[in-house]
Amino acid sequence: MILIGLFQVILFFLSLEEQPAKQRVCEPVRLTSIDWEEFKWLYKQQDSTFSTDSIASYVFIRVNADGTKETREFAQLHQPWEDLLSVEIDSFEIKRDSLKKRIKSPYKLRYTSTTRNKKQQLSLQKRGFSKAFISFHNFGLAADGAIARKGKHLRRGAIYDRYGSIAKDLGLFWGGDFVGFPDPGHIQAFLNSASLIQKYPEVALEYEPFKAAYERNYFKKVDIGREELVEDSRDLLIELNKVRENKPCACSQAIPFPASAANLTLKPYTVTILANIQEQYIFIQKGSYGYFYPMGLWKLH
Repeated sequence: MILIGLFQVILFFLSLEEQPAKQRVCEPVRLTSIDWEEFKWLYKQQDSTFSTDSIASYVFIRVNADGTKETREFAQLHQPWEDLLSVEIDSFEIKRDSLKKRIKSPYKLRYTSTTRNKKQQLSLQKRGFSKAFISFHNFGLAADGAIARKGKHLRRGAIYDRYGSIAKDLGLFWGGDFVGFPDPGHIQAFLNSASLIQKYPEVALEYEPFKAAYERNYFKKVDIGREELVEDSRDLLIELNKVRENKPCACSQAIPFPASAANLTLKPYTVTILANIQEQYIFIQKGSYGYFYPMGLWKLH
């Protein structure tokens, strides 16, 4: 009986690992309230990948069901990730530096890339040097190592296998194990983005602008029977769906300019997000203009 029970438990967890990702769709639903925390998700779930360097503040406006209006202004959408992830970053840096010391002469290891900003990551992704829109580099949780011997840079070889083995012994994850896009110089603190979000759900906010892109890539590979190439994307989508299922969303089909928004003004260097619960629409600023959308809830299909 004990063995049968254990076998059933193992099958249960295996079935979880093999479950496919579902597509998340914003379905129009009448909402009675939206809390202030949701405004940043509404903004991120639209195409907000342009540079935020010039944005001084974010203005959230809520028109309640009784017609009363409330406004909140924030200097940033979230707490700095280096604060939230400080323990993980410190731990990673200790392991990273320890790895460097364990690569002995005649080899020499140096890190060519550690923390990078989102603009740099998107540039690498567009040029085909990375498959990720958001990287562990963006959180200070990855590094790219280059190994040289007698001053000559080595791109491959047994020394990189040794490098990867030491990294894994230290509790890091090695890019040489990546499926479809092996990167033998890369090390990171978590197995994949899904495992990071499992531990820190707030970080899912950074992945929201790219949800549709990850879905397109994932389902394209599934359709041709190559799901094994996008297992990380599958796991990421599953975690993003867990965080946002049945949460408010701005439905993708834009609506005409509502008469009640005639007095809406947009300020320079400011992003405005408005949720009108009385009339059931959401406005999201994009650059110097913006769009109005019906309200809804995220549902899985």
